[in-house]
Amino acid sequence: MRVLVAGLSTLLLAGSALAADDAARGKLTGKWEQSDGNGEAKSTWTLKEVGDSIHMNHSNLTGTIVEFDCNVGGKECEIKHAGHKSKVAVWFNGPKLIEMETMGTQVVKRRFTVTGNGDTMDLETIPLVPSGQTETTHFKRGASEATKE
Repeated sequence: MRVLVAGLSTLLLAGSALAADDAARGKLTGKWEQSDGNGEAKSTWTLKEVGDSIHMNHSNLTGTIVEFDCNVGGKECEIKHAGHKSKVAVWFNGPKLIEMETMGTQVVKRRFTVTGNGDTMDLETIPLVPSGQTETTHFKRGASEATKE
């Protein structure tokens, strides 16, 4: 009987942890803007879950850098990044969205994490090959997105 109670307790706790992850993942959806200090967005990321996939768009003041749809199961997708052939794999690690991009011999890992009360996002860019220093960029939820909640 104790084993049954322990097993059911474990399942309930795991289920509530997964529900918390789903809620945190949902907070990533939207438009995220990095300000130039004068209030103008110098870089934006737009993330939108569509079934088993995610639509990602990264743009700056001159236009779209990369835009693609890819499954969130870690399967590689072929894309064009700034006009160059590239491969990405996207998956969730708890509430964080992970993107691994391979362009030629370069491999970069990106981690998207909602912070604060859901109105800010940190983007960690981690050069793996060649190895380099991790950069963290801070974004705020776009004004039109903040009014939707």
